[in-house]
Amino acid sequence: MPTLNIGKVRYTWKGTYSATTAYSILDRVKDADGYVYEAIKAAPAGTELTNENYWIKLSVQGPRGLKGDTGNDGPKGDTGEAPTAILYTEQNNLTDAQRAQARTNIGWATAFTASFATAISSWVTASFNSLVEAYLTPILKQLCLDNGATQDEIDALEAEETSESDS
Repeated sequence: MPTLNIGKVRYTWKGTYSATTAYSILDRVKDADGYVYEAIKAAPAGTELTNENYWIKLSVQGPRGLKGDTGNDGPKGDTGEAPTAILYTEQNNLTDAQRAQARTNIGWATAFTASFATAISSWVTASFNSLVEAYLTPILKQLCLDNGATQDEIDALEAEETSESDS
């Protein structure tokens, strides 16, 4: 029985168009914008989709549709973690009486007066570093107290500083 070859009878989907590929008749491809083209005869590699001698555009963009209804709100997200370090937060939870007692406990007023008097009397002979230290130490202590430090913490810092300067 003789066979009659009628050729390709239905399209073959080839995916996204590639300029380096040759295409046969009835091969279908899509371009970067999603439009579909069909080869109307064998298209050599490099034949652009806009060449109407080889390609027919099967899909076109329709008019823009109406805006849809607003969707429901999604679920509330996690609140996240609290920061692990705070550089500086003023502590206002101490009463004036507590602050006064803390200053008395470390001898703040006496230390400040003695440091200032020493700095003035030894102005000519003292080094700049010792003057700065004599002036700033009481201020730093006060700042620590105002921000919730305890006397034990201040003593520990001073002891650490002394041990480092001795070595």
